[in-house]
Amino acid sequence: MDEKTNKIIDVYFFGAGKKGRYWLECCRALGIRPKGILDNNKALCGSLCQDVTIYHPDILNQLSFEFLFITCNREDEIVKQLLDLGVPKNKIVVHSHYLLNYFLYHSVLAPAVFMEKEKLKNFSSDKKVLIDLRNGMVLGGVESWAYGLAKDLKEKGYQGLYLASDEMEPSVKDETFPARMLRYKELREERDRIRLCVKEILENGPCTVVCNFAHNIFWSACIARRLSPDSVRVVAVQHCDEGIYYETYGLWKKYIDRYLVISSRMESKVLFYGTEQSKIRHLGWKVACEERLKRLWSADGTCLQIGYAGRVTIKAKRSDLLPVLAVKLRDRGICFRINIAGSGNYSEALCQRIGQEGLEEYIRLLGYVSRSDIPKFWESQDIMISCSEFEGHSISQAEAMAAGAVPVLTNVSGAEDDVTDGYNGYIVDIRDMEAMADRICRLYHDRNMLAWMGRNAHDTIYQRQANMDQGQFWEGLLKEIWQ
Repeated sequence: MDEKTNKIIDVYFFGAGKKGRYWLECCRALGIRPKGILDNNKALCGSLCQDVTIYHPDILNQLSFEFLFITCNREDEIVKQLLDLGVPKNKIVVHSHYLLNYFLYHSVLAPAVFMEKEKLKNFSSDKKVLIDLRNGMVLGGVESWAYGLAKDLKEKGYQGLYLASDEMEPSVKDETFPARMLRYKELREERDRIRLCVKEILENGPCTVVCNFAHNIFWSACIARRLSPDSVRVVAVQHCDEGIYYETYGLWKKYIDRYLVISSRMESKVLFYGTEQSKIRHLGWKVACEERLKRLWSADGTCLQIGYAGRVTIKAKRSDLLPVLAVKLRDRGICFRINIAGSGNYSEALCQRIGQEGLEEYIRLLGYVSRSDIPKFWESQDIMISCSEFEGHSISQAEAMAAGAVPVLTNVSGAEDDVTDGYNGYIVDIRDMEAMADRICRLYHDRNMLAWMGRNAHDTIYQRQANMDQGQFWEGLLKEIWQ
């Protein structure tokens, strides 16, 4: 391996087996290599693996490094070993996404690796907006927001393009902008996927890439920005309060022109990871909300209607806690029904759980409810619940409040931006179904308070978005980053 053409990065691998060799190949393809490899097999000590020296962990106290990447399958065991050897936890990296993120950032690939230099000059005359749909043309919360963004931009006269991958079969046909389907399934190496996407971005320059996910398209946009700074701008949107977003966006922050957050909690974390305050903007969105609320809430002694709208999953949404809540409410002797609008990979198991717990008369599964019918759904609910463990800033939360449904939800990102506890809803600790049941029972026994809080919930959303114009916001943002 020629050291003149391969940059040594300040990391060591732990594991010289098949997985370790795979990551070495990945590094080689990106023009980088680690300082060395650690392995518990003393027989390998001093030998080379693809020209990289193998060491035994006994010498760890003699080594300096930024990170130590686990490149073997016994991850939990190795992490414990390293912690016992005194390696700080924040220097140990396990997840493959973090490895790729670091390697791509430090790669020394020349522009010619991605596309021929002469093609870098073939820019279209109008600035385009490329929207990241990494997970494909599907109907998720981020994707629905992206389709709405496309409509706002088109109304302002902008050209655009959806950048989507073929790893998920399309389930939505939105033709506001044409879609470029990146053929990722045909490509095994991450470098080749990045190369394909960078080529697409540069060929559509000058352009702004709106990145919704901390993955391939985001990495490609930043690399395109690095290769051709006069023709590419990057807007990173923090949709979710997950560490992987903060870590990824934080590393590439110098290539991000604007960073959009959707909650005050997110802004604090973004600043913690080193993003300049001047690059941060708060992103709002409009939901259907009439100036005057026209609805009734259930009367004393009648069945309390409790609504949930969203993905039916355990990860993030914790739909498995809905039966737990129902049992607690049933045991308190109140009359209620939980109406679930949505579907997901936990739907079938949830249906079985309802039967096992004898909750058929308390939980109703409505399945998928179209976007156009969501306002009507919330108008028929007294209370909106969410058991999520993490969110970005739930749009379902805002939609429910706009319709006068009182939110009772866990303390995730975005909750405190909308809900003032005891005024227009309640916030409880994550996984605290006992507290959630207490708040719901309080509203069950005091329907006057229910109506008062419902009106306050509506007024909060209406007043916040009365003068909101997302098309104007984006027009100003795009002009600003191209000045």
